[in-house]
Amino acid sequence: MIKNYLLIAFRSLQKHISYAVINVVGLSIGLATCLLLITWISHELSYDTFHEKASRIYRASLEYSFGGQTARTAISPTALLPAVQKNFAEVETGVRLYNPSAWTPYVLQKDDKLFQEGRFYFADSTFFDVFTFPLLKGSAKDALTQPNSVVLTRSMAKKYFGSEDVIGKTIMVNNKQEYTVTGLTEDVPSNSLLQYDFIGSFSSLNASKEQIWWSANYETYIVLAPGASITTLFEKTSALVKKELAGELTNPGDYVVYNYIPLTDIYLRSDMSENKAVSDIQYIYIFGAIAMLVLIIACINYINLATARAADRAREVGIRKVVGALRPQLFIQFISESVIVTYMALLMAFLLAKVALPFFNEMTAQPLDSSHFINPAFIITAIAGATVIALVAGAYPAFAITAFKPVSVLKGNFKTSGKGIWLRKSLVVVQFGISIVLTISTMVVIKQLSFIQHKKLGYDKENTVILPLDGQTAKVYEQLKNEILRSGIATHVARAIESPTHINGTYSLNIPGFSNNVGIMVTANAVDPDFIPALGMELITGRNFTENDYIKMRKDTVCSFVLNESTIKEVGLSPEQAIGTFINMHNRKGEIVGVVKDFHFNTLQQKISPLILFTEEQQFHTILIKLKKGDPREALATLKSICNNITPHRPFEYTFLDQEYTAMYRNEERMSQISSTFATLTIIIACLGLFGLVSFSASQKTKEIGIRKVMGASAASVVLLITKDFTRLVILSIVIGIPAAYWIMSQWLNGFAYKTDIGIWPMVLAGISSLLIAFGTASFQAIKAALVNPVDTLRNE
Repeated sequence: MIKNYLLIAFRSLQKHISYAVINVVGLSIGLATCLLLITWISHELSYDTFHEKASRIYRASLEYSFGGQTARTAISPTALLPAVQKNFAEVETGVRLYNPSAWTPYVLQKDDKLFQEGRFYFADSTFFDVFTFPLLKGSAKDALTQPNSVVLTRSMAKKYFGSEDVIGKTIMVNNKQEYTVTGLTEDVPSNSLLQYDFIGSFSSLNASKEQIWWSANYETYIVLAPGASITTLFEKTSALVKKELAGELTNPGDYVVYNYIPLTDIYLRSDMSENKAVSDIQYIYIFGAIAMLVLIIACINYINLATARAADRAREVGIRKVVGALRPQLFIQFISESVIVTYMALLMAFLLAKVALPFFNEMTAQPLDSSHFINPAFIITAIAGATVIALVAGAYPAFAITAFKPVSVLKGNFKTSGKGIWLRKSLVVVQFGISIVLTISTMVVIKQLSFIQHKKLGYDKENTVILPLDGQTAKVYEQLKNEILRSGIATHVARAIESPTHINGTYSLNIPGFSNNVGIMVTANAVDPDFIPALGMELITGRNFTENDYIKMRKDTVCSFVLNESTIKEVGLSPEQAIGTFINMHNRKGEIVGVVKDFHFNTLQQKISPLILFTEEQQFHTILIKLKKGDPREALATLKSICNNITPHRPFEYTFLDQEYTAMYRNEERMSQISSTFATLTIIIACLGLFGLVSFSASQKTKEIGIRKVMGASAASVVLLITKDFTRLVILSIVIGIPAAYWIMSQWLNGFAYKTDIGIWPMVLAGISSLLIAFGTASFQAIKAALVNPVDTLRNE
């Protein structure tokens, strides 16, 4: 019986090959989209779940309030872990991490070769007890116990030592200290929040010899003891911190606490300032919805074409019922067709997904592997999903067709029901409505990205090269600066702790006599006198730093400060009042010498907050070089020659400030690329379905068209006859889709403190383009039908 059902199903599909192709192609595109997006979503959701103790690993994240301002950050001090391990049974073990190479990349030397590395972490000896990064060589217990020990990943071992056994080998770090290799791990998985190339022993750092509560620069991870309560640990930790910092927290309402964040929540659900690249659970929801919408559109094609062909199948059903076929048997027959189409589409979808995977990886910046597609569990899940789709998509057509009454059908009185026609029209509206929503959304995302790129930031990010500044470079900085300026390639050379795209240092500020003597929290950046002119910042009042300010700092430890507009507004000063006012910024005392116009030193999702520029030479980590306008290649070649001559201790590696700025919006850029790609696919799938429906409509009107042409109707009027109903449906979908897209994108834009307006043009362009594409698709088949010779269609009448 089953064999018979399948045979009939294949014959039916073969007889109507064009409809079968439309269904298979549309479904395969929809399923391929789902395969790719589900693979990406699974990868995103799997971050850090591979650790054996993942469910019990938490990160201690600092939250503090000072003067009514609250901030949250991922860092913690050196004292926290020893204190909680010593005092609380809830802590099984823990580890502190520190990556100073993120500030100034480390220089590693092997023989006569120099390399610059930015993923050189330091960790306590318990690192491998907390995290599951299996050692290929070395002892997990002892690898990080001794000072100046380092563990390498496989790729770094190959880079520095080739095929040699690395254990016991040494690497020179920062031209001053040899580190002995004590372990080798596999390369870090792509779904790990912690991405390292080197792990040095924490005991190598001076910080390991002290336990300080107030200076927080480290990451602290703890493993909760089995059965212990994280809430209890939080309460006990809060009480301990309050006791330890009692002398610092003197103002009412000030507090410092450490929130324990589950490790597996950090990548997608962090709501604080992170020093690692993280994503957002919002994107999981967005792209999961896109996958479902594309699949729904593809399923709608099957439902529409199957119900449209009901009249053609009516006589077949009538005859089968007369000769004794039962409705359940007929239902199974038509469901069999749906299953065959869906399985054929699934097979094609796997092929499409494999071909498209490299392009998809480029969009998502994730190294997804096609081996995921041949994973037995994934294949079984895909087949189960395809079966469900086949049953859901085929159920209504099967029910509708098998409900035909054989008496009406065989008498020739059968007509397609109004209910079926309205269903098809509704589904066409849904299809194009979804396409319009995705199209408008893509246009708004692109518009916001353009707004971000062209937003006036308060500083000039163009033609600015960023170089790292280490201790050895600092000793010859003046020579380096003079040579760069003498070469004529640059207008300014400046120093700072951080570039303006990544100013994260947070300090307490107190201005006696203002704001009720209660301090506030500010972001601050140590800079030199060239910083403000190099970046084209605008001073509202006062002056820029001078060399005398640094002489005063070195001689009397008295700082000079330049505040932004937001800071003086926060404390209740006017620009004129600010100049000459003495302030205390985290025990750095001095006077305000200038007020700079607000500039964006964070993403546009955040409002500009209080910021202070100050004088403190020993903190500089960054060199900013403002190149003259023109082709930068010749300037970079000259700069490389100068750096190699004056600072031969490190390789010449650089970034551009505008590249750093663009990188801040990498998630939004990926969202734009993915949504535009799949918006295009939804339109293609919807047009495939529309093409099929118009083809069927034209075939149903063959004789009517022939009579109209004999009576003198023009080809244009015939085209209008066939396309007008479908054009109305697309217009209705535009009317419905535009408000939906407007609401969705309004919610998304609310996540930006500075944003573009949606405007009318994305909606107008999406509506017009959808209408033209739909009309073009419908007209193609309608014109073909209109040009048929009426003699050929009426000769049998």
